[in-house]
Amino acid sequence: MAEESEQERLASLAKAEIENAEAFLPGSFGCHEALHAASIMTDAVARNLLEHEAILLDPEFYRLASAAHTALFDLYQAIGAKHLSPVDDD
Repeated sequence: MAEESEQERLASLAKAEIENAEAFLPGSFGCHEALHAASIMTDAVARNLLEHEAILLDPEFYRLASAAHTALFDLYQAIGAKHLSPVDDD
């Protein structure tokens, strides 16, 4: 699964034609945009799926929505850890 995910990432990266990668590295505004997007999506899943009646009534739906929420929260934490960590100027 990890290898498949990395292959997908590399294929998407090749298509993206990123001209200025530094504008998206941790500490940049571009990275902050990704952090913010992860926060919004985490909140959206919590509010719009985990609390939705159809999701609450079906154990499989709830399990999948909960897994999506956990994955987005983990992404938010991972981006934040790199984006907000002190820069080593050595």
